[in-house]
Amino acid sequence: MGSCGPEPDLPPPLAPTIGWVNEQPSTNPPNERLTLGAAFAPADHEAWRAAAEKALRGKPVESLITETIDGVSIDPLYTEGPGVAAGVPGAAPFVRGATPTGGVLGGWDVRQHFAQTDPAAQNAAILDGLERGVTSVWVRTDEPGDLERILEGVLLDLAPVALDAGHATEHVARALVSLWQDGDHDPATIRGSFRADPLGRLARTGGLRSDLAHSYEHLVGLVTMSASLFPQVRSVAVDATVYADAGATEVQELAYSIATGVAYLRALVDGGLAIDQAAREIEFTYAASADQFATIAKLRAARRLWARVGEASGIAAGAAQRQHAVTSRSMLTRHDPWVNLLRTTIACFAAGVGGAESVTTRAFDAAIGAADEIALRLARNTQLLLIEESNLARVIDPAGGSWYVESLTDDYAQAAWSLFQSIEAAGGFAQHLTGGAVAEEVGASVAARRAAVATRRQPITGVSEFADLDEEALDRPAAPAPRGVPADAKLTIEPIAPYRPSSAFEELRDAAAGHDSATIFLANLGPLAAHTARTSWSVNFFAAGGIRAVDAGSFSSPEDAEKAYRASGCRAAVLCSSDELYLQHAVATAKALKRADATLVLLAGNPGERKVAYAGAGIDGFVHVGSDAVAVLQSLHRLLGLTPDEPEPAGAAASATPAAEEASR
Repeated sequence: MGSCGPEPDLPPPLAPTIGWVNEQPSTNPPNERLTLGAAFAPADHEAWRAAAEKALRGKPVESLITETIDGVSIDPLYTEGPGVAAGVPGAAPFVRGATPTGGVLGGWDVRQHFAQTDPAAQNAAILDGLERGVTSVWVRTDEPGDLERILEGVLLDLAPVALDAGHATEHVARALVSLWQDGDHDPATIRGSFRADPLGRLARTGGLRSDLAHSYEHLVGLVTMSASLFPQVRSVAVDATVYADAGATEVQELAYSIATGVAYLRALVDGGLAIDQAAREIEFTYAASADQFATIAKLRAARRLWARVGEASGIAAGAAQRQHAVTSRSMLTRHDPWVNLLRTTIACFAAGVGGAESVTTRAFDAAIGAADEIALRLARNTQLLLIEESNLARVIDPAGGSWYVESLTDDYAQAAWSLFQSIEAAGGFAQHLTGGAVAEEVGASVAARRAAVATRRQPITGVSEFADLDEEALDRPAAPAPRGVPADAKLTIEPIAPYRPSSAFEELRDAAAGHDSATIFLANLGPLAAHTARTSWSVNFFAAGGIRAVDAGSFSSPEDAEKAYRASGCRAAVLCSSDELYLQHAVATAKALKRADATLVLLAGNPGERKVAYAGAGIDGFVHVGSDAVAVLQSLHRLLGLTPDEPEPAGAAASATPAAEEASR
């Protein structure tokens, strides 16, 4: 591997711990320190702990500690601690922002993505967006000849243009340069990004038209061309959203992005560029999710990590990472898509608070198909409301000083640096990607996410929780197909596949839609007060798989339940009541339902020590908090003959039982 520059080389790997440089101490004299809580008695941590453990009924406070998939611990309370120094905005390590003023002067750059397949329609959408608040455009096209029509009427010296051109990036970039030159603009006013990202393109599509050595040569050519003509244009992108949208963790996304950035620094310096010039050419793109604190901490940690690379590489003025945040595609849902407006608003808020200089909000219907006019309008207005009406951009680093955010920033930085070092020690990110390590690591993260979603520890509103089986589906034309391996590819790998957590439940919902047999009978035992909690829970649980609960009221005897079940036309039933009434009536009611030809009888609740007795009486399984909802619903689908292109297997009741049993363990 080449080096980042002759003086000094970037050591592979870097130092074992992060040595932060130029962290600025407070300039306020001690006697001028503002203490907001001065009028209140000092907080007593032990008193808080005692009160918390009393509320927990004797459990220790430590029982509230949770752990992310990365292994980062999230405490229930954060207080001021040593060793977390954020510095000041615009100075290394740039945790508090890449520039001294942040977005205060004009807000962040509202960058909207335009992917219409018809150049005229794309042009109309771009002009409408620019007129209504968009400050830069992100254009998808694979045809250099279409670019002039797409940008017709756009004032290119005022509106920065970023490209989404995939395998055609180099050719489309040269077409864009021609448009800039033909417009007779002052080169100093032209801004934009070619977003050349060969490693990211390889990960996303699975192929490149040339090997990495020649891809890097093309990268150098683009940088040399743009730097000589338009000094404010960036040629290179490190797009980490390909990993985030595939299910990678925050730590993985950070480590992969920094490792990719280092690979590009080496390639550009080996191609004859000075290290400072190479660093100026790179823009980083990160995913912003509805986990607002994770997003804020991730963006802050990314700047800290890149500053450390700048220090080790000998970049003269440090390395202020330029960030573009895109609301996560992975978090979007096809069902109840209007909830996506809430998700993208939170993600956009987090991107702004985290210090991203450019933000793209995906349309709320992006998981369904091509965004329509109202969706694009809502996407840009989300940002405009946060900037103009909420005045979010008027505060520099709003999360700075939050002990939770500062601690999480530090945890992410340390964990990502460790992973980055291991990648460097093993030969760099290109080797990590092409050798399959990225796919393996992200695959492990996806497995953990699937388990959390299936058991509803990670609830998805409108999908795994509060599913509306009567919602009116949105109709959208198909979005442009994802780019694949080019026909003339010289380098191919297995692409990093996108992952949407909601897809498992959405597939079940789609399979059940329109089937009269997609029902389950609610055997509600006793008065309303005894069964209503588990009845409501069961309705919600089965609706997540498109199974409609048939509620015939309350039953005072097994015979009443049997009679109502026979009239319902259902093939499966679930007992709903209190634990006390289960002791009295569950066995008899299960036997009565079996006499009425119920193929499957479930019980809502954890049976505890009664599990064996209930199972022996004909209760096939148990559903409760922590059950693997996806496994149970898939088995129920097979039982009801709802699985597409798969006939109901013989002994379907038996096939449903193991999943339900597994869910009860």
